[in-house]
Amino acid sequence: MNCIKCGKELPAGAAFCPACGKKQQKPKRKTKSRGNGLGSVYKLPNGKWCAEKTVGWAVDPLSEDAPPDARPHRTRLRVRKQFSTRKDALMALPFMTAADRRPRQGTAVQRKGTAVTLKELYDLWEPTHRRSKSTMNCYRAGFRVFAPLWFVPMSDLDIDDLQDCMDESDAGRRTLENAKAALGLVYRYGIPRDAVPKDRNLAPYLIIREPGAGKKEGLSSAELELVRIAAQKGNYVAQLALCQCYLGFRPTAFLALTVADYNEKEKAFVGGSKTEAGIERTVTVSPKIQGYVDACLKAADGGTIFGSAGRPIPLKKYREIFYALLDQLHIDNPVDENGRHRLTPHACRHTFATLMKKAAGSDTDKLALIGHTSTDQLREYQDVRFEDLRAITDQL
Repeated sequence: MNCIKCGKELPAGAAFCPACGKKQQKPKRKTKSRGNGLGSVYKLPNGKWCAEKTVGWAVDPLSEDAPPDARPHRTRLRVRKQFSTRKDALMALPFMTAADRRPRQGTAVQRKGTAVTLKELYDLWEPTHRRSKSTMNCYRAGFRVFAPLWFVPMSDLDIDDLQDCMDESDAGRRTLENAKAALGLVYRYGIPRDAVPKDRNLAPYLIIREPGAGKKEGLSSAELELVRIAAQKGNYVAQLALCQCYLGFRPTAFLALTVADYNEKEKAFVGGSKTEAGIERTVTVSPKIQGYVDACLKAADGGTIFGSAGRPIPLKKYREIFYALLDQLHIDNPVDENGRHRLTPHACRHTFATLMKKAAGSDTDKLALIGHTSTDQLREYQDVRFEDLRAITDQL
């Protein structure tokens, strides 16, 4: 037997080489703590720990003149994430997937700067939540409370949007509790996946009110008249508020209306947040705001109608200028114990509902105009006619 280092012959059973002192026993190879495809963890120069995992391969197609035995070029697709401790990195490995690297084709998995809708995020979350069938059915039923907002991007959702759905729902208290719980779980799923900002979970702030206690008030007749006078004097914010009062869209849907949503022939809008059946609302334009709508259409230049030079107004900015308008018109707008103003942009929608009470027309047509979410009414909504809707809005 010869030395593994210097090659000189060794005495029988020698553990070390007499010439160079090299230990002759080969070190045992460490066994892998994780199998192939499970990822690895290593320390970075900055002191943090990196979790790295192979999540697939990108294969370049062969050219038409490639030889029969040619093999396509493959590129390893990796996901890397940094953590403060090795333990956190190891715990993250099993949950790292291709969705963390880039959006999956055909889905709405989010990266920063994009916009997944509430329903898309729910559909991604539901298969990942392991609960009994009855519990999942309860979540599914509760989540229908937010059906008017299903197709609104998460980045555009507002606490008043969500609370408005809770307040307008005819569901029982247990269903509303399930709705709030399901929404919270959807937010918790979306936050680490960059679908929503880390501080954007709005579910804990929703209030489950007693029946009848959640009905928000709209503008009174005197307050609406003040807004009307300001609009006639050229106040653009007053014109926007007046248009919303006579169209009845939720703020997010109102601000998102584009020229493509307007039917010039019928003088009506076909848009707004879709229902769970995918049906968009049809709202005919009242003569009292037709002039303002025409002016906004002309200035929109093919873009957003109720915006700024065709560009949409962010909901936060719209709320600010709405409150400033009320202050300017000396309309009392105190804040309650929950931090909510008496009148919010949603008050325009409630104003629309109040105006319709005074107008003659069938309940089916009125429900179609306001955008009722009850699945029992969806079949009836499909039969409404422009003439019937206009007969109501012409009276407002």
